[in-house]
Amino acid sequence: MVVSIRVRNLVFRRKDFLLRIPKLDFEEARLTAIVGPNGAGKTTLLKCLAGLLPFGPGTLFLNDKNLAFLSAAERARRMSFVPQEHSSAFNYSVLDFILMGRAPYLGIFSVPSEKDAARAVEALAFVGLPAALERPYIQLSSGERRLILIARALAQNTDILILDEPTTFLDPRHETEVMNLARQMVVEHGKTVLVTLHNLDMAARYADTLVFLKNGAVAAQGRPADILTEDLLLDLYEIPMHIIEHQGRVFIVK
Repeated sequence: MVVSIRVRNLVFRRKDFLLRIPKLDFEEARLTAIVGPNGAGKTTLLKCLAGLLPFGPGTLFLNDKNLAFLSAAERARRMSFVPQEHSSAFNYSVLDFILMGRAPYLGIFSVPSEKDAARAVEALAFVGLPAALERPYIQLSSGERRLILIARALAQNTDILILDEPTTFLDPRHETEVMNLARQMVVEHGKTVLVTLHNLDMAARYADTLVFLKNGAVAAQGRPADILTEDLLLDLYEIPMHIIEHQGRVFIVK
């Protein structure tokens, strides 16, 4: 097993919440879905991994490099973070918005090159919105904005992509498109993808590994087929759920 991200003795405190993870490894070129009830610490964990929340030295490692000692630019060349939602105060075109993902590779007074623009166009085509190049970002639908955020992360050209609840508030079509893209990034491009999800069916269908969080701690981790049980779901969500297999797919029925 090749590990891309190592977590060791991570502790994050905020008011009445405590995230405490003694040990957690994320495999390279795998899609890991982080799931659990509201308030479990899913987004907090992702923001720590992305360097958006403080963490102690010697707790987070990217390919054995201590994340605490990497500059912001170095970190941005290694991992990209896609938030749940993004509201731009400026009326950027889609192309200019995606080009922001190239910032870690530019000098202070540099402007994007033709190569940078080509990467942006390529990323836009990958998410299936090549015709949106000159459209104003703020005029896009919620589903389109989510895809553009992923395109910006792809243009950033990192080995690790962190997606925070990318399917929230999306209709079934866009929800499926986003998860297909996440799967495609792993299979076709060898990316390490971490994604938080509330949809357990989606998590079981698309993820190589599930990480269940509850009350700021890891409750279970492993392949969906190995760890997904009705007893685990009852313990985590405190309501009975049934796991049904149909035509090779797993469905969670409440």
